[in-house]
Amino acid sequence: MYNDYCAPYLRNCVFNNNSARHGGGIVNYYGTEVTLYGCTFARNSALKGEALACKAYSSDYPFASRVLLTNCILWDGGDEIWDDSGSTVTAAYCNVQGGWEGTGNINIDPIFAGPDVGDFHLKSQSGRWEPDSQSWINDDVTSLCIDAGNPANPIGLEAFPNGGIVNIGAYGGTSEASRSYFGESICETIIAGDINGDCVVDMIDLSFIALHWLEDHN
Repeated sequence: MYNDYCAPYLRNCVFNNNSARHGGGIVNYYGTEVTLYGCTFARNSALKGEALACKAYSSDYPFASRVLLTNCILWDGGDEIWDDSGSTVTAAYCNVQGGWEGTGNINIDPIFAGPDVGDFHLKSQSGRWEPDSQSWINDDVTSLCIDAGNPANPIGLEAFPNGGIVNIGAYGGTSEASRSYFGESICETIIAGDINGDCVVDMIDLSFIALHWLEDHN
């Protein structure tokens, strides 16, 4: 994706198996302002910035860009973000291979279901959506990207149990978001007030209610 003096907003997108000289998934020029929410970058490659890059036309015309990433996964090899234009790249509640400073950011294998075949759902012992069979299947491991998003963001259409916190990556907040796992068998009973799906109504559930009190997402 080539951005030049524009302000794109992308949500729940997958950038997979792209290559470029700068910015394997996205390259930004000339004062671009990019907002990325719940996106996944994987298996992209570039000489500099395997996921994204902010590039100057020349040293005389840097024209800094601004990039804001929230609840995203950047997992392409480690050299994820590159900038030579004095741009600002802010990431929060993201999983960035090699690490990136910011609130809630992590650096850990997202454990994709099938990256070799383009399946970037997160593995879960409670269940993940399997596109080929159009059904939920259980894995033997659970991705730490589940319930790792910004607690202030809505969980949207995430299936129960969802932990009360949105997943990060391209399926967070959607009906295909992988289910939360609490270290034991899935709670099969829907209990009034049990927000995080662990079959217990406690202060954790109350904290989720308080966090989203009076929100209106219509």
